[in-house]
Formats: sequence, structure tokens, C-alpha cells
Amino acid sequence: MAKRAGVTEKISVSVNRDDMAIIRKRAKRLYGGNVSAVIAEVIARAKAQEQLSDLLDWLGGPAPMSKEVEEEIDRELAGQRRKRRTRAA
Repeated sequence: MAKRAGVTEKISVSVNRDDMAIIRKRAKRLYGGNVSAVIAEVIARAKAQEQLSDLLDWLGGPAPMSKEVEEEIDRELAGQRRKRRTRAA
């Protein structure tokens, strides 16, 4: 990640030791040890989440759904198989 004079700001952050170990491992694996690049990656993801939230608000909020559909989505996100639907005779 290239340095951009006048665009960056230095901060101090307290991080759990285990989390910092993960950050350093990711920095080493992906960015040649550049921890700031990992932080920038996290910020980019947070920005995207905020933009999605703004879009959802602009669209009028989340669509109502049944408890059954909500549970099906939760199972799918958890990697579980879908329940088979039975057809009416």
C-alpha cells in the first residue's frame, strides 16, 4: 500500500493480544508485515457495510419476512442443509 502524504493520520489503538496476533499474521501473509494495510482493509469493509446500510434505509428498510424464512436464511448462513418442502397433494 503506497503512502500518500497529507492523506493519512496516525492513531493509537488498544487491541486484545489475540486479535493483534491475528492482525500481524494477516499483515505478514498479505501485506509484507504492513499492519496499517490490514487496518485499511478493515476500514474498507466497514465503509461497504455502512453503504449497504444506507442503501437499505433508502429502499425503505428491511422487508418483513416470516419466522420460517428467517430460520431458513440462518440455517443457510450457518452452512446447514435446507429443509425439504413437502408438496400439497
